[in-house]
Amino acid sequence: MFKPGDFVRLIHDKEEGRIIRHMSSNEWEIETPDGFRIPVLASEIVKIEKDEPEAQEDEILLNPNIKRSGRSLAMINFNDQSWDLYLINDTINTILYTLYETPKNGSGKGLASGTLAPLQFESLYRVNWEQLQQEFQGEIQLCTFEKNPISIPSTVQLHFRFTGMQLLRSSQVIPLLEKKGFLFSIDQHVSLSNHKPSVTNEALLKNEAIQIQNALSEVDLHTEKLIPDTNGMSAAEMLRFQLETFEKQLDLAIANNKTDITFIHGLGNGILKQELHKRLGKNPQVAFFSDAQKEKFGYGATLVSLK
Repeated sequence: MFKPGDFVRLIHDKEEGRIIRHMSSNEWEIETPDGFRIPVLASEIVKIEKDEPEAQEDEILLNPNIKRSGRSLAMINFNDQSWDLYLINDTINTILYTLYETPKNGSGKGLASGTLAPLQFESLYRVNWEQLQQEFQGEIQLCTFEKNPISIPSTVQLHFRFTGMQLLRSSQVIPLLEKKGFLFSIDQHVSLSNHKPSVTNEALLKNEAIQIQNALSEVDLHTEKLIPDTNGMSAAEMLRFQLETFEKQLDLAIANNKTDITFIHGLGNGILKQELHKRLGKNPQVAFFSDAQKEKFGYGATLVSLK
């Protein structure tokens, strides 16, 4: 009957709010307009229409002109002692999820599981500041449900790590939630596997962990450095792969608190450089960027200074 993101009204005192998470079989947590969160029984609330009428839901889902951010994890500050971990489903498909904490020392711990409808979000777990100071790491598993799939969607299994410094330095507006916080794009971190079909999810996860520990200071974005075989790939596909690599390496540099990173893009027709500069100009974690080491690269590289 109810789901995270629904707007509801308390039957007895007429207080309104938005459902944040499912707490038990008959209890939900709602957030009021002034930011307070309160647990309520399902019998004490009724669903109300807010913002978008329900009749327009299918139209919104099927609109090809709306760019979706995909599946993500987000960390939103709750108070000075804790952060809330959200799962964001900014897609047109239902996803099934499981979430585990995987501490460095000790066995894994199941934190949450469930189903998330299209264009919805859910608060999965509250992380305290002590955990974030040490490093909070976990694993999320996702399975996409499509009514008429062209091919059966593969299951995503992804390891992640968050630190308090990462979160304090981030102020990105989170899709659907419309709040500032730290965003970790699940789809972006698994997208590189599209061009490496022989690599298993397990191998990708191991490689991901190594890259997180050893963020690069210099990244060569020339296609011959990134893709061993470009046969059958269009110019648009190669450009997309270069931009995915750029975004991933920039995220890793930020996550590892690096002060700067250099991207070697060459001159070419200037499209890659132009797109990089456009994205850098919108990133709140970038202090400034400029041409890098002209004596070595000419105008074929960009030095990015991070906050």
